[in-house]
Amino acid sequence: MPPGSPEVFVPAPAHVELDGVHVWRIRRGNPGLLNDAERERAERFRSAEARAAFVAGRAGVRAIGARYAGIPAAALDWRAGADGKPFFANAGVAFNMSHSGGEVVAAFSRNPVGVDIERGGRTRDFREIARRFFHEDEVDGVGGEEDFLRLWTAKEAMLKLSGEGISGGLKSARPGPGGVGELAGRAVWWREFRVGGCTGAVASFLPFEVKGWFEI
Repeated sequence: MPPGSPEVFVPAPAHVELDGVHVWRIRRGNPGLLNDAERERAERFRSAEARAAFVAGRAGVRAIGARYAGIPAAALDWRAGADGKPFFANAGVAFNMSHSGGEVVAAFSRNPVGVDIERGGRTRDFREIARRFFHEDEVDGVGGEEDFLRLWTAKEAMLKLSGEGISGGLKSARPGPGGVGELAGRAVWWREFRVGGCTGAVASFLPFEVKGWFEI
């Protein structure tokens, strides 16, 4: 697929084995899969778009996780680690999710994974943000918004992979050429993608291939 073109997300077959990394575009989710705390949290969103993204993300991830784990979605034990990274305590599958501008994606793997998406056109200050938060060696490479978003999402995916999130420091995440980067001295493999009007990246501590681009 030519660089910069959107990936083709297709409905998954009824039975799908989780090999490598699978990236899902979540367009809807059954609110009935949310627990009481999640429903209460959804109601607190003032923005209808943010509320819809939250419901789709939580419910969609539960539905997908149930496919891989072979247990009912309601039986999945969703928890958050000390660093805030979500995980299923009883599914044997790792996941991470992200949303931006109404788009929601989730990445699934048998190993830790991180994913991030960002919609373009949301800031005019990307060069100043790069100067403030990126490594000095990366700033000259930010010639436009597309360059900025590629770096930003790769860095976010790497930090979400580690569980640190943006608080871990964008300068410590160094997406390198050829899909291999470094996070605080540790090698990280990453891959960019496009979905809707968003730039995205997925990252792992192990070499990987995206074996499925699915939607629900």
